[in-house]
Amino acid sequence: MNSILKSLILVTIIAIIANAQTFDQLLNQTNMQFSIPPSFEAVSIINNPDVNYDFAIKSATAPLEIRYRIWPVDMEQKNPNSIYEGVFITMGLNISNGKMIKSQPYPPESVKAEFGADAGRSGVVPIGSEFGKGYRFCLISVIHKDNVADAYVFYLYNDQRTIMSALTTDNIYHALKFN
Repeated sequence: MNSILKSLILVTIIAIIANAQTFDQLLNQTNMQFSIPPSFEAVSIINNPDVNYDFAIKSATAPLEIRYRIWPVDMEQKNPNSIYEGVFITMGLNISNGKMIKSQPYPPESVKAEFGADAGRSGVVPIGSEFGKGYRFCLISVIHKDNVADAYVFYLYNDQRTIMSALTTDNIYHALKFN
């Protein structure tokens, strides 16, 4: 069985388990904080076969939707603090319909200071699946706190100006973080 198929199976199993909890419960369980940025409002989750998520917000002023997925670390897994890397790649493949995500790790000192996390990374993929229908690109960001959780943030957008504005607005990019 190849590694991509194994990753897909793992993602499916984790998704089934994590879906049983609400976003607020996940925030409490993982000691995370979240605040909806100004000019954003909560929107319904769109079921899709590509990537499940727990909560979503949409901008009232720009074509930008942000989706959130929190997965508590399963300490019974082998190497539980490195699973996020494979899940990150698998999500990118699913969203882009098979295109490999080019990503960069967050510098350890920055991810700790900005998100209260121990590790993280981000990358952009073109959208080629139902997950981001109506948008052209998805910036995927993951932050990981050892022995606690992985939090994935999906920024769905159409042009560079929109995402650059969001990334440089502190209350948008840092809306979700570990305490």
